[in-house]
Amino acid sequence: SRTYRATPVGAINGSNTVFTIAALIISGTEAIYKNGMLMNAGAGNDYTIQYNTPAGSTTITFLTAPNATGFSDIILVDYSILI
Repeated sequence: SRTYRATPVGAINGSNTVFTIAALIISGTEAIYKNGMLMNAGAGNDYTIQYNTPAGSTTITFLTAPNATGFSDIILVDYSILI
């Protein structure tokens, strides 16, 4: 099953870098967009991701906190889950 344009949970305030998707995303199937730009995964890149956290969700940690000054950054996620 594929989900498109999901909004992760987390405060966009210029200092928070951790966001959550309340789903068990299949590793490597995510596409994360900030303001329409596709982000790159991996240490030292735009974000890292932890699949299947103890809470049964997926955690996304951005290298740089999404901005809320002037206008709020928009974070959207496409991903696949097992049905």
